[in-house]
Amino acid sequence: MPLLSDAELSNLRIEQSVFHIVGPGNEHFKLLEAFDAGPYAPFFLGRIASVNGGNRYVFLDDSPVHTQLKRISDEPAAFQIESEKLATAFNEAHGGATAIGAFLLFALACPGGQVFALLKFEDEKVLSYAFKEGRFGRPAPTFGEIERTFVQNRNALQKAALIRLGGDEDQVFVIDRQNPQRPAAYFERFLHVRRKRNEGELTQTIIQLARKVVLKHKNLLPPEALKALSQRLFDASESGGTVDGERPDDWFMSVVGPLPEDSPALKAFRAELKREGMAGESFNLEKGSLTPPRNRRVETASGIKVVFPATLQKSVISIDEVNGEILIRDQILLNDVDLETSNRSRS
Repeated sequence: MPLLSDAELSNLRIEQSVFHIVGPGNEHFKLLEAFDAGPYAPFFLGRIASVNGGNRYVFLDDSPVHTQLKRISDEPAAFQIESEKLATAFNEAHGGATAIGAFLLFALACPGGQVFALLKFEDEKVLSYAFKEGRFGRPAPTFGEIERTFVQNRNALQKAALIRLGGDEDQVFVIDRQNPQRPAAYFERFLHVRRKRNEGELTQTIIQLARKVVLKHKNLLPPEALKALSQRLFDASESGGTVDGERPDDWFMSVVGPLPEDSPALKAFRAELKREGMAGESFNLEKGSLTPPRNRRVETASGIKVVFPATLQKSVISIDEVNGEILIRDQILLNDVDLETSNRSRS
C-alpha cells in the first residue's frame, strides 16, 4: 500500500521546503536558502504524489538521516542547517556518472502526522519559446534555452524517499526511476537503510500469493491457467525475471496468461499484494528462493494417480496429454492390490 492514503494526499500541506544543487564533484555543489513553496504547491505536491509508494525500507540503528529528520521534527527551526547536512552527505555519496540536479527536502503535514520527502531532480534542458512582432504581420517565434528546470516529466524525478517517523515503526519508501527493482547502492548508503524484505523473501511471497489466487479463482480462469501451475510458478521464480511495482499485473499474467482488466483474479492479486504490504514493490526474482519440486503428480479422469520423482527423465516416464497416455519404462518391483483390513466383524 502507499505511504499516504487518498485522504492524506488530498489534505497534504508543505510546511517547509528547500533545495540544494548537487552533482558529481564539489564544483557543482551549492547550498541555497529555504524557499516558500506555497505559490508552487500544486506542482511540488503533484510530484510527491507521483512517488507515493515504492520499495519498503527500514532505517539502520545509526542512520544520520533518521537523526537529522528527527531533529527537524522536534525543532522546526533546525530545518535549514539539517537540510544542508543532508545535501552535503547526498552530494558526497554521488558517483562520478551521476547527473547535476537539485536535492529537495520537504517537511509535510497531513492528518496522519508529519511526513518528509527527499527528492532528486535531474536538470533537463528546455527550449522555451515566445512571440514577437513579425515582419509580415504574423507573430514570429523567439527561443531561449533553460538549463536548470523542474519539469513534470516523471523521468526527471530520478530518486525519491518518503518517510514517516514514529508510530509502531518508521516508514521508509524508496523509488529509483533508473533502477526500480534494485535502487542505487549509493542512495541506500546515504539513507542508511536496508530493504524490509530481501529479494528471496519477496520472491517466495509473490509465488505463494499467485498460487493462492489462481486456486481460489480456478473456475473463472481458462484451463491453461491451471495446467502445471506449480511447475510454472517454480520456473518463474528461477527465471531471474522482474516485478514492476507499478505494473504487477504484467508479471501475474506472464504466469497464468492474458486476462481482461476487470478479471476477478487480477483484482484479487492486487488485493493480496496490498494485504501483504507488497503493493508498489519492484524487485528481481531471486533464483534458489524456492525448494525444487521433489515429485510430479499425474491424475487421470478414471482416478489413476501417478507420483514420481520430478527429476526422472522422459526416457523413464513420458506423459502424452493429447493422447492421454502415460508410458513408463522401468523395472517393476511391485504389482499388487491394496488389502484393506478392519477390526469390525462383518454381519
